[in-house]
Amino acid sequence: MAESLKPFLTSFKSYLVKQAAAFEKEVRKAAKDAISPRGKYIRPILVFSAALDGAGKKSLIRRAAIAELVHLSTLIHDDVIDNADMRRNHETAFKKYGTKTAILLGDTIFSHMMSLAFEENSMDVLKKTADCVKTICEGEIKQTLADKTKIVSRKKYYDVAYGKTAALFELSCNLGATASDAPKEWIKAAEEAGKQLGIAYQIYDDICDWFMSESDAGKTLGTDLITGKQTYPLIVLLEKLPAKKSAALAKNLPHESPGEIVEMMGRFDVANDCKNEFLRRIDSAEKVLKKFPAENVKLLKFCAEMRGLKFG
Repeated sequence: MAESLKPFLTSFKSYLVKQAAAFEKEVRKAAKDAISPRGKYIRPILVFSAALDGAGKKSLIRRAAIAELVHLSTLIHDDVIDNADMRRNHETAFKKYGTKTAILLGDTIFSHMMSLAFEENSMDVLKKTADCVKTICEGEIKQTLADKTKIVSRKKYYDVAYGKTAALFELSCNLGATASDAPKEWIKAAEEAGKQLGIAYQIYDDICDWFMSESDAGKTLGTDLITGKQTYPLIVLLEKLPAKKSAALAKNLPHESPGEIVEMMGRFDVANDCKNEFLRRIDSAEKVLKKFPAENVKLLKFCAEMRGLKFG
Protein backbone atom coordinates (compact mmCIF):
# COMPACT_ATOMS: atom_id res chain seq x y z
CA MET A 1 0.00 0.00 0.00
CA ALA A 2 2.69 2.45 1.05
CA GLU A 3 4.63 1.56 -2.11
CA SER A 4 1.79 2.67 -4.40
CA LEU A 5 1.58 5.95 -2.46
CA LYS A 6 5.34 6.46 -2.35
CA PRO A 7 5.36 9.75 -4.36
CA PHE A 8 2.77 11.26 -2.00
CA LEU A 9 4.47 9.96 1.12
CA THR A 10 7.86 11.30 0.00
CA SER A 11 6.37 14.75 -0.53
CA PHE A 12 4.42 14.49 2.72
CA LYS A 13 7.49 13.61 4.80
CA SER A 14 9.41 16.53 3.33
CA TYR A 15 6.49 18.88 4.04
CA LEU A 16 6.13 17.57 7.60
CA VAL A 17 9.79 18.13 8.47
CA LYS A 18 9.63 21.67 7.10
CA GLN A 19 6.89 22.48 9.62
CA ALA A 20 9.55 22.67 12.35
CA ALA A 21 10.72 25.95 10.83
CA ALA A 22 7.42 27.54 11.90
CA PHE A 23 8.42 27.32 15.59
CA GLU A 24 10.60 29.76 17.54
CA LYS A 25 14.27 28.81 17.48
CA GLU A 26 14.30 27.77 21.15
CA VAL A 27 11.47 25.32 20.46
CA ARG A 28 12.51 24.21 16.97
CA LYS A 29 14.70 21.24 17.94
CA ALA A 30 12.11 19.76 20.30
CA ALA A 31 9.39 20.28 17.67
CA LYS A 32 11.53 18.71 14.94
CA ASP A 33 12.26 15.69 17.14
CA ALA A 34 8.54 15.29 17.81
CA ILE A 35 7.42 15.50 14.17
CA SER A 36 10.38 13.84 12.43
CA PRO A 37 9.18 11.04 10.14
CA ARG A 38 9.40 7.67 11.86
CA GLY A 39 5.82 6.40 12.19
CA LYS A 40 3.60 4.24 9.98
CA TYR A 41 1.70 7.30 8.66
CA ILE A 42 -1.59 5.47 8.94
CA ARG A 43 -3.64 8.67 9.10
CA PRO A 44 -1.91 10.41 6.15
CA ILE A 45 -2.31 7.19 4.14
CA LEU A 46 -6.04 7.26 4.94
CA VAL A 47 -6.22 10.86 3.69
CA PHE A 48 -4.60 9.87 0.40
CA SER A 49 -6.64 6.66 0.14
CA ALA A 50 -10.02 8.37 0.55
CA ALA A 51 -9.18 11.08 -1.99
CA LEU A 52 -10.47 10.95 -5.54
CA ASP A 53 -8.38 11.71 -8.62
CA GLY A 54 -9.46 15.36 -8.79
CA ALA A 55 -7.87 16.27 -5.45
CA GLY A 56 -4.98 18.74 -5.62
CA LYS A 57 -1.63 17.40 -4.41
CA LYS A 58 -0.76 20.50 -2.34
CA SER A 59 -4.05 20.44 -0.47
CA LEU A 60 -3.87 16.69 0.07
CA ILE A 61 -0.39 16.89 1.57
CA ARG A 62 -1.43 19.72 3.88
CA ARG A 63 -4.54 17.77 4.93
CA ALA A 64 -2.38 14.72 5.59
CA ALA A 65 -0.14 16.88 7.77
CA ILE A 66 -3.18 18.15 9.68
CA ALA A 67 -4.21 14.57 10.48
CA GLU A 68 -0.68 13.53 11.46
CA LEU A 69 -0.07 16.57 13.67
CA VAL A 70 -3.33 15.96 15.54
CA HIS A 71 -2.07 12.44 16.12
CA LEU A 72 1.42 13.49 17.20
CA SER A 73 0.20 16.16 19.61
CA THR A 74 -2.14 13.67 21.29
CA LEU A 75 0.65 11.07 21.52
CA ILE A 76 2.84 13.54 23.40
CA HIS A 77 0.04 14.14 25.89
CA ASP A 78 -0.72 10.40 26.13
CA ASP A 79 2.91 9.69 27.04
CA VAL A 80 2.68 12.21 29.88
CA ILE A 81 -0.54 10.64 31.17
CA ASP A 82 0.93 7.14 30.95
CA ASN A 83 4.44 8.05 32.19
CA ALA A 84 5.77 6.40 29.02
CA ASP A 85 9.50 6.57 28.32
CA MET A 86 9.57 5.14 24.79
CA ARG A 87 7.63 5.73 21.60
CA ARG A 88 8.59 4.49 18.11
CA ASN A 89 11.86 3.18 19.57
CA HIS A 90 12.86 6.69 20.69
CA GLU A 91 12.65 8.51 24.00
CA THR A 92 9.39 10.37 24.46
CA ALA A 93 9.19 14.15 24.92
CA PHE A 94 8.01 13.38 28.47
CA LYS A 95 11.22 11.40 29.13
CA LYS A 96 13.45 14.04 27.50
CA TYR A 97 11.97 17.27 28.81
CA GLY A 98 9.65 16.43 31.68
CA THR A 99 5.93 16.87 32.16
CA LYS A 100 5.52 20.65 31.79
CA THR A 101 7.57 21.03 28.60
CA ALA A 102 6.03 17.94 27.01
CA ILE A 103 2.48 19.23 27.62
CA LEU A 104 3.36 22.63 26.20
CA LEU A 105 5.08 21.04 23.21
CA GLY A 106 1.96 19.02 22.44
CA ASP A 107 -0.14 22.19 22.74
CA THR A 108 2.23 24.08 20.43
CA ILE A 109 2.11 21.37 17.75
CA PHE A 110 -1.67 21.30 18.04
CA SER A 111 -1.82 25.09 17.58
CA HIS A 112 0.35 24.89 14.48
CA MET A 113 -1.92 22.18 13.11
CA MET A 114 -4.89 24.53 13.41
CA SER A 115 -3.00 27.18 11.44
CA LEU A 116 -2.55 24.62 8.63
CA ALA A 117 -6.27 23.84 8.78
CA PHE A 118 -6.96 27.57 8.42
CA GLU A 119 -4.83 27.62 5.24
CA GLU A 120 -7.29 25.21 3.64
CA ASN A 121 -9.77 28.12 3.59
CA SER A 122 -12.61 25.78 4.50
CA MET A 123 -14.93 26.20 7.46
CA ASP A 124 -15.78 22.52 7.14
CA VAL A 125 -12.13 21.50 7.57
CA LEU A 126 -11.77 23.79 10.58
CA LYS A 127 -14.97 22.58 12.25
CA LYS A 128 -14.36 18.89 11.55
CA THR A 129 -10.80 19.14 12.88
CA ALA A 130 -11.80 21.07 16.00
CA ASP A 131 -14.67 18.64 16.69
CA CYS A 132 -12.32 15.69 16.31
CA VAL A 133 -9.79 17.11 18.79
CA LYS A 134 -12.62 17.83 21.24
CA THR A 135 -13.82 14.24 20.91
CA ILE A 136 -10.31 12.88 21.51
CA CYS A 137 -9.81 15.00 24.62
CA GLU A 138 -13.26 14.20 26.00
CA GLY A 139 -12.65 10.50 25.40
CA GLU A 140 -9.43 10.58 27.40
CA ILE A 141 -11.12 12.50 30.23
CA LYS A 142 -14.05 10.08 30.34
CA GLN A 143 -11.69 7.12 30.53
CA THR A 144 -9.60 8.80 33.23
CA LEU A 145 -12.60 9.75 35.39
CA ALA A 146 -14.38 6.40 34.99
CA ASP A 147 -14.83 4.20 38.04
CA LYS A 148 -12.06 1.66 37.40
CA THR A 149 -13.44 -0.81 39.92
CA LYS A 150 -16.47 -1.52 37.72
CA ILE A 151 -16.47 -3.83 34.72
CA VAL A 152 -16.58 -1.94 31.42
CA SER A 153 -19.11 -3.13 28.84
CA ARG A 154 -18.17 -3.65 25.20
CA LYS A 155 -20.53 -0.81 24.25
CA LYS A 156 -18.68 1.52 26.60
CA TYR A 157 -15.36 0.31 25.24
CA TYR A 158 -16.39 1.08 21.64
CA ASP A 159 -17.36 4.59 22.74
CA VAL A 160 -13.90 5.06 24.29
CA ALA A 161 -12.21 3.54 21.22
CA TYR A 162 -14.04 6.01 19.00
CA GLY A 163 -12.70 8.93 21.03
CA LYS A 164 -9.16 7.57 21.33
CA THR A 165 -8.61 6.41 17.75
CA ALA A 166 -11.58 6.08 15.43
CA ALA A 167 -12.55 9.78 15.44
CA LEU A 168 -9.19 10.67 13.89
CA PHE A 169 -9.42 7.82 11.36
CA GLU A 170 -12.86 9.18 10.46
CA LEU A 171 -11.49 12.72 10.14
CA SER A 172 -8.59 11.51 7.99
CA CYS A 173 -10.99 9.88 5.54
CA ASN A 174 -13.14 13.01 5.52
CA LEU A 175 -10.14 15.24 4.78
CA GLY A 176 -9.23 13.04 1.83
CA ALA A 177 -12.72 12.58 0.46
CA THR A 178 -13.55 16.31 0.65
CA ALA A 179 -10.30 17.42 -1.01
CA SER A 180 -12.13 17.33 -4.35
CA ASP A 181 -15.72 17.66 -5.54
CA ALA A 182 -16.68 14.18 -4.31
CA PRO A 183 -20.24 12.84 -4.03
CA LYS A 184 -21.71 13.27 -0.54
CA GLU A 185 -22.48 9.56 -0.45
CA TRP A 186 -18.79 8.74 -0.90
CA ILE A 187 -17.77 11.16 1.84
CA LYS A 188 -20.18 9.51 4.28
CA ALA A 189 -19.03 6.03 3.25
CA ALA A 190 -15.37 6.96 3.64
CA GLU A 191 -16.06 8.42 7.10
CA GLU A 192 -17.91 5.29 8.22
CA ALA A 193 -15.12 3.06 6.90
CA GLY A 194 -12.61 5.21 8.77
CA LYS A 195 -14.62 4.85 11.98
CA GLN A 196 -14.77 1.04 11.70
CA LEU A 197 -11.09 0.79 10.82
CA GLY A 198 -10.23 3.06 13.75
CA ILE A 199 -12.05 0.84 16.24
CA ALA A 200 -10.33 -2.18 14.69
CA TYR A 201 -6.96 -0.51 15.07
CA GLN A 202 -7.60 0.37 18.73
CA ILE A 203 -8.42 -3.29 19.38
CA TYR A 204 -5.17 -4.24 17.65
CA ASP A 205 -3.24 -1.71 19.76
CA ASP A 206 -4.81 -3.14 22.92
CA ILE A 207 -3.80 -6.66 21.88
CA CYS A 208 -0.22 -5.49 21.33
CA ASP A 209 -0.16 -4.02 24.83
CA TRP A 210 -0.83 -7.47 26.26
CA PHE A 211 0.84 -9.88 23.87
CA MET A 212 3.72 -8.06 22.13
CA SER A 213 7.22 -7.28 23.46
CA GLU A 214 8.30 -3.64 23.88
CA SER A 215 11.08 -4.10 21.31
CA ASP A 216 8.57 -5.34 18.71
CA ALA A 217 5.98 -2.69 19.57
CA GLY A 218 8.56 0.12 19.73
CA LYS A 219 6.89 1.76 22.73
CA THR A 220 6.34 1.40 26.46
CA LEU A 221 3.81 -1.35 27.14
CA GLY A 222 1.74 -2.30 30.16
CA THR A 223 0.68 1.24 31.03
CA ASP A 224 -3.03 0.39 30.73
CA LEU A 225 -2.78 -2.24 33.48
CA ILE A 226 -0.84 0.09 35.79
CA THR A 227 -3.49 2.80 35.44
CA GLY A 228 -6.37 0.34 35.79
CA LYS A 229 -7.74 0.82 32.26
CA GLN A 230 -9.89 -2.02 30.96
CA THR A 231 -8.86 -2.49 27.34
CA TYR A 232 -10.45 -4.95 24.92
CA PRO A 233 -8.53 -8.16 25.83
CA LEU A 234 -9.22 -7.58 29.50
CA ILE A 235 -12.91 -6.90 28.87
CA VAL A 236 -13.17 -10.18 26.95
CA LEU A 237 -11.43 -12.01 29.80
CA LEU A 238 -13.71 -10.47 32.42
CA GLU A 239 -16.74 -11.65 30.42
CA LYS A 240 -15.42 -15.22 30.45
CA LEU A 241 -14.51 -15.44 34.14
CA PRO A 242 -16.99 -16.40 36.90
CA ALA A 243 -18.82 -13.32 38.19
CA LYS A 244 -17.04 -13.11 41.56
CA LYS A 245 -13.59 -13.64 40.06
CA SER A 246 -14.34 -11.07 37.35
CA ALA A 247 -15.50 -8.42 39.86
CA ALA A 248 -12.47 -8.99 42.09
CA LEU A 249 -10.05 -8.74 39.18
CA ALA A 250 -11.61 -5.49 37.92
CA LYS A 251 -11.51 -3.96 41.40
CA ASN A 252 -7.83 -4.75 42.03
CA LEU A 253 -6.50 -4.43 38.48
CA PRO A 254 -3.43 -2.20 39.13
CA HIS A 255 -2.21 -4.66 41.78
CA GLU A 256 -2.66 -7.84 39.75
CA SER A 257 0.19 -9.82 38.17
CA PRO A 258 0.42 -9.18 34.39
CA GLY A 259 1.86 -12.67 33.90
CA GLU A 260 -1.09 -14.32 35.64
CA ILE A 261 -3.56 -12.28 33.60
CA VAL A 262 -1.83 -13.22 30.33
CA GLU A 263 -1.90 -16.88 31.42
CA MET A 264 -5.67 -16.64 32.01
CA MET A 265 -6.12 -14.95 28.64
CA GLY A 266 -4.35 -17.89 27.05
CA ARG A 267 -6.61 -20.41 28.80
CA PHE A 268 -9.73 -18.61 27.64
CA ASP A 269 -8.45 -17.97 24.09
CA VAL A 270 -8.91 -14.22 24.53
CA ALA A 271 -6.50 -13.27 21.72
CA ASN A 272 -8.58 -15.19 19.16
CA ASP A 273 -11.81 -13.50 20.30
CA CYS A 274 -10.11 -10.11 20.00
CA LYS A 275 -8.84 -10.92 16.51
CA ASN A 276 -12.34 -11.95 15.42
CA GLU A 277 -13.75 -8.58 16.50
CA PHE A 278 -10.83 -6.84 14.79
CA LEU A 279 -11.67 -8.66 11.53
CA ARG A 280 -15.40 -8.03 11.94
CA ARG A 281 -14.76 -4.30 12.04
CA ILE A 282 -12.69 -4.51 8.85
CA ASP A 283 -15.52 -6.52 7.25
CA SER A 284 -17.90 -3.67 8.17
CA ALA A 285 -15.62 -1.10 6.55
CA GLU A 286 -15.32 -3.18 3.38
CA LYS A 287 -19.09 -3.69 3.19
CA VAL A 288 -19.65 0.08 3.15
CA LEU A 289 -16.87 0.70 0.63
CA LYS A 290 -17.94 -1.98 -1.84
CA LYS A 291 -21.03 0.08 -2.70
CA PHE A 292 -18.69 2.55 -4.44
CA PRO A 293 -16.63 0.60 -7.00
CA ALA A 294 -15.46 3.75 -8.79
CA GLU A 295 -14.02 5.34 -5.64
CA ASN A 296 -13.08 2.51 -3.27
CA VAL A 297 -9.90 0.96 -4.69
CA LYS A 298 -7.34 2.64 -2.43
CA LEU A 299 -9.35 2.30 0.78
CA LEU A 300 -10.02 -1.38 0.08
CA LYS A 301 -6.27 -1.87 -0.29
CA PHE A 302 -5.86 -0.22 3.10
CA CYS A 303 -8.37 -2.71 4.55
CA ALA A 304 -6.37 -5.59 3.06
CA GLU A 305 -3.16 -4.21 4.62
CA MET A 306 -4.83 -4.04 8.03
CA ARG A 307 -5.84 -7.68 7.74
CA GLY A 308 -2.16 -8.54 7.45
CA LEU A 309 -1.14 -6.97 10.78
CA LYS A 310 0.74 -9.34 13.08
CA PHE A 311 -0.70 -10.12 16.50
CA GLY A 312 2.32 -10.56 18.76
